[in-house]
Amino acid sequence: MVKAKRLEKRTTEKEECTERFLGGRRTKRHGAKERSKVKTEKSLWEREFSQESTDRRTFLGKKYTKVVMMHRAGLYRFHEDMENMVQVLEVPLWGDKASLVLLLPFHVENLDRVEKLLNPERLSKWLEKTGVTSVAISLPRANISSTLSLQKPLSALGLTDAWDQKVADFSGVSGKSKGKLHLGGVFHWASLELAAEAGKGAAVEENIQKPKLFYADHPFIIFVRDNATGALLLMGAVDHVEGEPLHDEL
Repeated sequence: MVKAKRLEKRTTEKEECTERFLGGRRTKRHGAKERSKVKTEKSLWEREFSQESTDRRTFLGKKYTKVVMMHRAGLYRFHEDMENMVQVLEVPLWGDKASLVLLLPFHVENLDRVEKLLNPERLSKWLEKTGVTSVAISLPRANISSTLSLQKPLSALGLTDAWDQKVADFSGVSGKSKGKLHLGGVFHWASLELAAEAGKGAAVEENIQKPKLFYADHPFIIFVRDNATGALLLMGAVDHVEGEPLHDEL
């Protein structure tokens, strides 16, 4: 009965949206140096999500939470893969140098199935099939971050001596002799913020008619894509959003 109640409530929230649119700490060893590569992205949209068009709704992730949802209707590149039950949305970022690409399953589910579908060819095909259409977007306000140790990937590329205190030789850059300095760790930290703000510029008039609904109240995959080269600058997933916990998970 809880499941039926939750699905009914979620459908009602979608209908309301459509109506609104239309009217570690680490220990360092002696002689070891740690290096970090930090990449942060605050998504300044090309077109703003109005602060007045935000409200609190339920995000159906690993844990159900009450979160701030942002809403906007506009013209976006959009595609629905009916066979694989995935919506594809491309949202331009300020300056038109990059876009946010979002992959949303049709139904509430974890992302294992969609992740298995993903490969460069399928992603390219999805993006090729997108067309400009009216879309009503609902996204959670969220801050996504992750930390990754690069020791194994760098070692696989041939960087092996640098980690070994006995053989590491950084004398050419530090002035310390061989064996006195080595790498204790290399870390990549990335952060992406989903917020309402857009870059400053003239408002663009959009003719919105019968918008498709992109209602991201459940886990989705996210990319930041360079528009000039098609390179993926960031890849990640939103399967949980911090907020007031609810206790009626499916």
